[in-house]
Amino acid sequence: MSNIVIVIPTFNPTQLLLNTLNDLDAYPELKVLPKLIVNDGSFNGREYLKEAKKYPAVSIIEHEENKGKGAAIKTAMRHFLGNGSDFDFILTVDSDRQHLGRDVISLVESIRRNGLGMHIGYRRLPKEKTPMRSFLGNLFSRKFLYCFYRIELQDTQSGLRAYPKSCFRYLVELKSQRYEFEMEAIINMISRNVEIFETQIETVYLNSNQSSHFRPIVDSLKVLGIIVKLKFFKP
Repeated sequence: MSNIVIVIPTFNPTQLLLNTLNDLDAYPELKVLPKLIVNDGSFNGREYLKEAKKYPAVSIIEHEENKGKGAAIKTAMRHFLGNGSDFDFILTVDSDRQHLGRDVISLVESIRRNGLGMHIGYRRLPKEKTPMRSFLGNLFSRKFLYCFYRIELQDTQSGLRAYPKSCFRYLVELKSQRYEFEMEAIINMISRNVEIFETQIETVYLNSNQSSHFRPIVDSLKVLGIIVKLKFFKP
């Protein structure tokens, strides 16, 4: 499993960051994996980052100011492109414990089983367990993606996903900086005939997802805007 590194973007982390690390380390096969936390300009919660440094196999890189989740993922990609590492994938995990260790293992198994490509952990998003903003945002983004690209994915907004290193050089050039990066990455994968593999994971929303920094209206519009822009206004 040495060809995978876990990347955890975080902004103003809470105890949930440490809970996430504890959950990952509860599985021996995940505990040994390198973990890179990208601190996206946090001004609160730095005590949790200090504690995170004490965990085995954890390193942290910093943004001086908040740039967005997409920018944090691209920073991680540039980091591994620049240091000559031999990792084949980065596997992104949200820092608010939306993703469980056993589901990370499921994604690792998808990589082992299917090989190079993009791997996404998809949630069923039942209405009774999903905050309305998340349910509607995912519904519309899935429908728009199918309408414009005839690609049907179960979950376009899941943050649990693995990006192959072979795609890093063009992914870091994408313009998106925030949550819309994850959709732009999907569309670019599709345009380059990179296969996308989906693996079902558990739907987890703690306290109605109050820890999320996702802005329901602004970020949802940006996600939908990327779908339309890349279809009709290609650079």
